[in-house]
Amino acid sequence: MLEVQEDLPNGAVLGAARADLRDAIAGTSAFWLEGQEDRFTLGPEDAITGWNADARHAEPSEPNTGNGRLTRVGARVGLRCKAEVNCGLVVRGATENAARFTMAVVYQPSDGAEARTLLTVNTGFGGGDAKTANYLFLSDGGAFLTVKDTRGAIEMTAPVVSGGSGPRMLIVTLSGDQLAVAENLAPAVTVQGADPGMRCRGDLFIGCRSDRRGLKKTLGDSVVLDVMFWPDHTLLLPRCDADAALDLALRRYFLWEY
Repeated sequence: MLEVQEDLPNGAVLGAARADLRDAIAGTSAFWLEGQEDRFTLGPEDAITGWNADARHAEPSEPNTGNGRLTRVGARVGLRCKAEVNCGLVVRGATENAARFTMAVVYQPSDGAEARTLLTVNTGFGGGDAKTANYLFLSDGGAFLTVKDTRGAIEMTAPVVSGGSGPRMLIVTLSGDQLAVAENLAPAVTVQGADPGMRCRGDLFIGCRSDRRGLKKTLGDSVVLDVMFWPDHTLLLPRCDADAALDLALRRYFLWEY
């Protein structure tokens, strides 16, 4: 057994980093879908019917008819996504203003298969005009990450920098016409484009892009272990000390828990 005489950072104490992130999120409008068994409700054959945060709830997207299964990865559990099969979940009304937010996902990539769509903020299913609606998605194409909106206002493509076969964390911040992405503990990569015009209510889709059927080529293979969403907080483009503190708590969680 390893013994040290010095004080350790709180995150190094077993479970403390998770508790610290919970405390940090509790003081905001954010929600965290944790990969803990008691956070899921299940139907037949372990099909996920709900993924529950303290005040929010993810439910199957309309094309997901029992496809998304609870799957164990080591000591953790998560949503199993299968290539070209809609296994997605959605948090309705995740934000009232999708012009500014941060979303993060921790997932287990599959060997030899692309994870593809991981998270999407979609303003087309919250009661707005579907013809003028927009959405911004995060996709892992194996060698490259892509974040872009469907109307072509803002886009980023960045190489995957993490090696090994372990879980991967991606963080995305949108703030008006600025977009930032970070992988694991690496510094954020930032681009500036045009404002995608998402100043309205938005839904958060997990493992897919919308409630519409089709788009099978956008559906990949992975296990989604954690999903975090901060309305109006720009962790990678901090506007205040609170944003920077939330970013630090998130990265400490990934460092010590994964």
